[in-house]
Amino acid sequence: MIKKARRVFTAVVALLLVCFTAAPVLSANAATQNSWNFKNSSFKNLGTIKSSTTVDGLGLMATSSKTMNVKAESVTVDGTAYTYCLALSGTGSTSYRSVKVPVSGSDTIKVVLRSSGSSTRNLIVADSNGKKLGTIAANKTASLGTYSYSGSEGYVYLYSENSGINIYKVQVDSKSSSSSSGSSSSGSGSSSSGSSSGSSSSVSGDYVVKSGGMSLSDALKKAKSGQTVVIDGTVKSGAVSLPAGVNLAGKNNATIDFSQTSGSSGRGITISGNGSTLSNITVKNASDNGIFISGSNNTLKYVTCCYNEDAGFQVSNGGANNKFYNCKSHHNADATGENADGFAVKLHSGEGNYFENCVAEYNSDDGWDCYAAHGAVTLVNCQANYNGYCNGIYGDGNGFKMGGVDNKTSGVKAHLDPLNHQLIGCTAKGNYANGFDRNNQSGVVTMKNCTSDSNKGKNYNWPLTGKPSALGYKVTFGKAIIQDCTNINGKNDISGATLKGNCKGF
Repeated sequence: MIKKARRVFTAVVALLLVCFTAAPVLSANAATQNSWNFKNSSFKNLGTIKSSTTVDGLGLMATSSKTMNVKAESVTVDGTAYTYCLALSGTGSTSYRSVKVPVSGSDTIKVVLRSSGSSTRNLIVADSNGKKLGTIAANKTASLGTYSYSGSEGYVYLYSENSGINIYKVQVDSKSSSSSSGSSSSGSGSSSSGSSSGSSSSVSGDYVVKSGGMSLSDALKKAKSGQTVVIDGTVKSGAVSLPAGVNLAGKNNATIDFSQTSGSSGRGITISGNGSTLSNITVKNASDNGIFISGSNNTLKYVTCCYNEDAGFQVSNGGANNKFYNCKSHHNADATGENADGFAVKLHSGEGNYFENCVAEYNSDDGWDCYAAHGAVTLVNCQANYNGYCNGIYGDGNGFKMGGVDNKTSGVKAHLDPLNHQLIGCTAKGNYANGFDRNNQSGVVTMKNCTSDSNKGKNYNWPLTGKPSALGYKVTFGKAIIQDCTNINGKNDISGATLKGNCKGF
């Protein structure tokens, strides 16, 4: 279905997580810290984990036959009480019964853990290729174990060498801050938690915005390119525009509540400039898009958009080479249900937009919508789950809608852009329409190691032909390469696709 046009989007921001000092400007080499405690609300209600999921940036790797479990269990270590643990429940690997931990390249990994048996067991530390790097001892009684990591930025995996280990907390202390790299490990999943990061480390910046203090609007008026505005806790704001090169960073569960906005001009954050970083914040309750980006070369890390009245994130009007890492978009809904996607990269977006470990869930329209995009999109380890229905509102409900007809009405001949999108390690589950959908674009879309599970329409919808209504000229429809992908509990139309490698369930 053709969507109504939307305007320029995206928010830019910086995550320079540093130990709290009096210095007003973030240091590129300052220490950073991320931690995940399984007593936190985003973890403790997970129960049995039967498929790989990502919660607050931490990957939890599991399968239906090799599950893990978050359960109540109280221990005290060095005077600190822990009340919930992740029970690994047996021997693991990088694919199951393991924890996928983001690392910067020079880190100390700290784990509060114990053996679930009567003897000491080893927690393996492995790189993304499965190479064993070292071990952390899990003793009979809970204790703090550490491992010093030095290597490539990306992820390491923690899993039991033999039999069960219970993990209460994972913490990563990094010596320097840098952007996320392109890990190709599959299996990232989802959580509908509104939190945008595992924990809030101390962050200093040029301007701090918090309740009762300087407003976000005033801080952005003062900030210059290269400076950072820090959001401390929950603040309310009207619609704002992010100046080019100005960064936004969050601490203390930073949330920007845009409930003061109204109407179609009520976008939360508009990013029309280049070169900003936005990190560790939640954007909610905007009367239009949460974040609208028409600028380029911006980076978003651990940003959540939720409960907005249009797409959570939208890239349009030439926005190119924007990078999204560990971002979430959930429970966004508009009045008709047909505009509020999780991630909308559409309406004349440019080349090079990239998504890694991002999740779209419970949005009223699609998870990802590339309708009338003019540049190919790359998605790595992303998930689109249960989209198409939100708070009584129904929309299209595709997981990944990969392009569409650009039917211009201004006298210019309508056309189809051939877009060669790439999807690697992505998962679509429980969407109200199709999991992976062609949407009448004319390129060759490649899907590798993707999984489509229990979508109400088709799991993979790539027909050989289509019905380009009202175009008035002949159209060649695009094809797909489906390689090493999995189909679970669903039907397909793949007459326009080529299966390669070890595809399962087709």
